[in-house]
Amino acid sequence: MLTRIITAVVALCLLVPILLFAPAWAVACIWALLGAVAVYEFFSCVGFKKEVWLWVVSILSLTLTIGCRIASSALVYEYAFTDWFRYLSILPNVLNVVTVLAFVLAAVVRYKKLPVDRLVMLFGLFFYVQFGFSALASLAVEGPAYLNYRDSGAAIPLWVALCIPWVADTMAYFTGYFLGKHKLCPEISPKKTVEGAIGGVLGTGIAAVAVYGFAKSWEIVPLLAVFVGAMLLAVVSIYGDLFASVVKRHFGVKDYGKLFPGHGGIMDRFDSTIPVAILLQLLLLFPYFENLI
Repeated sequence: MLTRIITAVVALCLLVPILLFAPAWAVACIWALLGAVAVYEFFSCVGFKKEVWLWVVSILSLTLTIGCRIASSALVYEYAFTDWFRYLSILPNVLNVVTVLAFVLAAVVRYKKLPVDRLVMLFGLFFYVQFGFSALASLAVEGPAYLNYRDSGAAIPLWVALCIPWVADTMAYFTGYFLGKHKLCPEISPKKTVEGAIGGVLGTGIAAVAVYGFAKSWEIVPLLAVFVGAMLLAVVSIYGDLFASVVKRHFGVKDYGKLFPGHGGIMDRFDSTIPVAILLQLLLLFPYFENLI
């Protein structure tokens, strides 16, 4: 427990100043780096760590895809280079095609060495990680890429994506500790309870309403939208945690990595953040939710 607390404090001391003072493009690059580590962790989890060429192609595809999105956002916001924006928008699709072909090639050439079921699962996990960390990177550059968050005012979407899972998990822990009686998914995560999940979802909605009310407005309609949106994000954060646990149980792995002592790897820490970032980016496509944030 002491190791977990020390690791969490150190991580927060590093993360918060970066989010506040680093340029948006640098923060987005950090998400690309963390996404690359997450891809490697999945390769290790399914037992394909020795397939160096395949995970190198996958990692390069992910990092370059995120890099293209960072660059295209910067070109549009700061320079209005629409032609280059079109080129950079096409490149991620090309990279995804290359990744697909790499997995197809691996399935055929390495047929006797790589179980097809694991390869197909890894294929899906790769795109799951790519979508998640691409969403986090995109939320990091919702504005001029050269400005830090305090100057640009673009910090809120990313803070929402990071804080929702933390609030949901904290609320679920305390609710489950005091009131939990019915197991939620005992074969996947024995400690989670139905009462804890309900408390986490409702608690996140209430916390979001309180923050929005004090920061912006106490109008009923926006508060209701914030309440519903926060609860929806809390639900997917719980399922993201359970999904990562399902994968670990399936392959008999305790932790995805050892990067964070007492906590595990990148996927152990961002398992619930990934689906939240994906759904939040989707919600922000609707003008009403975009205006709320």
